[in-house]
Amino acid sequence: MIRKIPLIKEYRIQKLTKCLECFDKFAYHREKQRDCVLELYPNTSNKTLEHREKSIFRGMVIPSLRYLGLIIGFGDIIKPSANGKLIIESQFDNELYERCWRAIICEIDKRTFNFLEIIKQRKFSKNDLIEVLSDQIEGASFKQKKERIEKWLSILHQVGLIEYPMGISLNENNYKQVLLDIDPDLKNFERFCECVIGEYYKLSKSSAGIVDIRELREAVALMFLKERDILTEEQFDHLFRKFISTTPYLHISLGEPMGADQKLFEYKGKFYKTIIMTRKEVLK
Repeated sequence: MIRKIPLIKEYRIQKLTKCLECFDKFAYHREKQRDCVLELYPNTSNKTLEHREKSIFRGMVIPSLRYLGLIIGFGDIIKPSANGKLIIESQFDNELYERCWRAIICEIDKRTFNFLEIIKQRKFSKNDLIEVLSDQIEGASFKQKKERIEKWLSILHQVGLIEYPMGISLNENNYKQVLLDIDPDLKNFERFCECVIGEYYKLSKSSAGIVDIRELREAVALMFLKERDILTEEQFDHLFRKFISTTPYLHISLGEPMGADQKLFEYKGKFYKTIIMTRKEVLK
């Protein structure tokens, strides 16, 4: 199957992390976000602010973070997604930070690129691998496809999922670990349910009971992170579907978005943005 893959223009992991911090520190303040991001890129050619905003902020950083699913929102309302918050908040421990990046990138690879499935078959020279991969992706030219492939291979290498010496191959130890980290069925489901209910009621106090599922994702993920456990958005959604269908003492109402939106929760073929939970005893 021929796949369409994005061009990740800013593919340096540490730079992406710093950019994410700007969007987090100045959430909903676009000019401050822009200025913070542009400070990370020295203006060596004396370009105008307008040019740098167009080429760096809007042309490179925002699309890259969006392709990686690390930000949500548009225009003046941009902030880190739950996965983005995992990256930011895991930095208190370098090993945990690396595992978070690895988990998020591995899920994206499985969903969009599928490079790891090919690389784990055998060791490749870089040129041979690019030839193999280029036959499986869309692109106007080999040069265009090569650039997209090389950027994603660089990301896989930076997060420690592949190794480069003497050709390109899987980092077996890290790959085994990441498969454990991203498996929702290995998570403590009872603990997940406790976190969902606890964080829902915290969030609902200031919103008349209506909670944005994206905020709930983030809150629960950060609770797991405190216990050195990684709960990505994909895992949350998998477990949340199970929670909805197996929690008999709660009445759960899901709300659809009013218009186009991002990172919505999918349940039984429909997309939802908000949730209201009420104990069934209260409804009697």
